[in-house]
Amino acid sequence: MQYDKDNRVNPMKASQAWMEWLIKKRKAFDQRGDMAIAAWAEQQQRELNLRARRLSRSKVDPEEEKRILAREKKASAEYYHSTLKRHTLVLKKRDLMRRKAEEEKRKVISQLLALEGLELDTDDE
Repeated sequence: MQYDKDNRVNPMKASQAWMEWLIKKRKAFDQRGDMAIAAWAEQQQRELNLRARRLSRSKVDPEEEKRILAREKKASAEYYHSTLKRHTLVLKKRDLMRRKAEEEKRKVISQLLALEGLELDTDDE
């Protein structure tokens, strides 16, 4: 709603701001999505490899087959979870670094303002 009030005066400006916002959101979503897709593709590839290997040594008795299947299933699930964990850690680290950079920027700005004898308006008033 605030967005509409800010940009009601000039519709062209409004659509420009809207496009920029959309593009920004899209980029963030794409980054996250790409990681998820990569994880999924790796998972699929692994399953394919396991299936091929299983077919190539099909002279194994059914009990052994079941044991191997269970072990490989467990390993693939473990790998999937570790990949997911790794990706979330990457995202968390990225957010942390961004926050740290913003803090640093704010600190530098307030120092410069202090040198000028001015103060930054604080929100707690």
